[in-house]
Amino acid sequence: MQITAAQLVTRFGAEEIAAIAVPKWLDPLTPDQMSAAANGDDLSQWADAAKLSAQSALSRIETVSGRAATELAYYLRFRAPTADAPVWLPDDTLELARYHLYDAAGNADSTVRLRYQDVIKRLKALMDEDAANGVSEGDKGGAPVVISNPRVFSRNTLRRW
Repeated sequence: MQITAAQLVTRFGAEEIAAIAVPKWLDPLTPDQMSAAANGDDLSQWADAAKLSAQSALSRIETVSGRAATELAYYLRFRAPTADAPVWLPDDTLELARYHLYDAAGNADSTVRLRYQDVIKRLKALMDEDAANGVSEGDKGGAPVVISNPRVFSRNTLRRW
């Protein structure tokens, strides 16, 4: 489940997302600019510095969205393909992306970190429940099959050099 910048802005507000998504060495974006960039509006009339800030923010959001999706896939790996996703999953995925967007700024007792830890607890419980129901990873079962290319370099082939 990929998260979009528009979803993050809608859920947490353009001001917060602009403050944490734009790298500190770039010019900050206003909430209106962040909303426009997240919604895919035309940025061609913007100043170069604002365009760069918006592109950097959207790039960071895409990166953390991928990180959140990967983390989510890890916890859902025992879920049966026919099973419905829990109703809380979209909201929790946004919380995962928000946490990763904060990086080191989410200190140990911050609300963002506490929400992240709550999401992880729910996902672990769901994963344990799915695993207990007998669904194997990827719903395939059995031992993994490893296929690799033939060895290119060996003692015999390297002797010639």
